[in-house]
Amino acid sequence: MALRQAALTVLLRYIVTEQFRILLLTLGALGGIHLAITGLDKLRTFTSHGASAGALLKYLMLELPLTIYQVLPFSLLMATVIGLGMLSGRSEITAMRAAGISVQRVVMPLLLVGLLASLLLWWAGIGMLPAAGAAAERVLVSVKPPGDGESPILAASEQVWFRTAEGAFYGIRSADLVEGILWGVRIVEMDGNGGVARMITADRMVWQDNFWFLEHGRVIRSTPEGLRLTPFEHTPSPLIRPPQALGEISVHPENLNSRRLSRYVERLAQDGYNALPYRVDLAARGAFPFLCFIMVLVAIPFGLTPPRSHSLARGVGICLVITVAFWMFYSLSLSLGRAGVLPALLSAWLPVASFAAWGSYRLLGIRQ
Repeated sequence: MALRQAALTVLLRYIVTEQFRILLLTLGALGGIHLAITGLDKLRTFTSHGASAGALLKYLMLELPLTIYQVLPFSLLMATVIGLGMLSGRSEITAMRAAGISVQRVVMPLLLVGLLASLLLWWAGIGMLPAAGAAAERVLVSVKPPGDGESPILAASEQVWFRTAEGAFYGIRSADLVEGILWGVRIVEMDGNGGVARMITADRMVWQDNFWFLEHGRVIRSTPEGLRLTPFEHTPSPLIRPPQALGEISVHPENLNSRRLSRYVERLAQDGYNALPYRVDLAARGAFPFLCFIMVLVAIPFGLTPPRSHSLARGVGICLVITVAFWMFYSLSLSLGRAGVLPALLSAWLPVASFAAWGSYRLLGIRQ
């Protein structure tokens, strides 16, 4: 009995090794393609501003964790389909069944690998990925000098700040540049001695008739008698740059860790701003890591094919079809969530749960 158990352990370790070997190849290939596309996309930005090759390499290295995060589930899908397919093609799966080893026993180590990968992605998404993303953004900002007298757009915690040529500092909590609306606006104007001459806070700033207007706020001025507070409902803004000249001033949720993102969402909701897109991003951060386990679950029935029907091209083709189908479903669901058609949690978990149900149904239908 002990000898049989030892032989079974060696056999299952062999199956996992086969999967892991192909996983390294697919992860390297998919990750390399992803990084190459990112590098080519940013190459013009770096070269046009005279940045060194080292700066581009540093940026790509900081993007590497996000690349692995995005391609690992589909690398596991391909590794499982191809790995089990190769074993089936050599009739090794048939031999295991003939030796009395059940399908559940064969696939259990593969599912365990998927679960461990999901937990790893979940852990990375909590803090490591946002930190790497913020560092990559700082590298990108450092090679894109602003205009004369202006500062680059920088995200500080849950707010975005930038300085104009006139010397005023603008803080924005959320923005919709297509509609020309900025929410949670703070404007700080300096005097000639380095002090604060005036500070303006407003619920929002809107672009109307080629001018910015502040709504529902107050002006705090520094006078010899002290601070003077003046409320207003609608007043012109000192900002003269149009929306298209502001670049990207939204807070990037991928650069906030889970705790900060959750706090940012609640603060937006409490202040009456549109927090729905960020709620969807927060829900997706919890759902996406479990795709590693689910992709292994989906892949197993495709890998356990009869020896005569297996081919490498077939396995790769199946993986591509599944990947494209999932991304289309996932993107559509998140878009419906951000539009308010679906609840945030449902929009993030619906594609994941659907593929999990599909994979479970097909796996349970495999004959012993």
